[in-house]
Amino acid sequence: MFEEKLSDLISPEAVINFETGAIKASTLDSIIKLLPFEMGFCDANDIFRWYSDNPNRVHGRRKEAIGRPVLELHPKVAHHVEKLLNDFRSGTRDEWEFWFPKRSGETGQIYQKFMAVRDENGKYLGCMDVTVNIDHFKGKEGTNTPETIAEFKTIKPE
Repeated sequence: MFEEKLSDLISPEAVINFETGAIKASTLDSIIKLLPFEMGFCDANDIFRWYSDNPNRVHGRRKEAIGRPVLELHPKVAHHVEKLLNDFRSGTRDEWEFWFPKRSGETGQIYQKFMAVRDENGKYLGCMDVTVNIDHFKGKEGTNTPETIAEFKTIKPE
């Protein structure tokens, strides 16, 4: 069902119509790559189907993982992943969130949130995860509005 690439199924120029507007497939792909966080999705059968291909990822992903059972991809924590997915499937929970040190030997923290994806009738469609490098937020207290950004100070209206 998901073996083909999006570009094999629809043209990058195809327009995707959402309830909130329409956008070309190629534009949506470019937008997703710009987001300051990473995303992934496994379907209702716990098969890993998609991830955002952001540059400078903090959570490594491999294209070879697409189409594989998600429990095989995380053998060291498979029992935790299985509980999370079973809770989503049963409706016991709709989200889990974690933060933990980076694993790659780098210093810093990662925030990860897993969310049950459901259709308008509540049917479980799968699990989406969002991963954020929370180091970007360290030491950033207060505001960063145009009034405090040096580059914008010269553009104040008279």
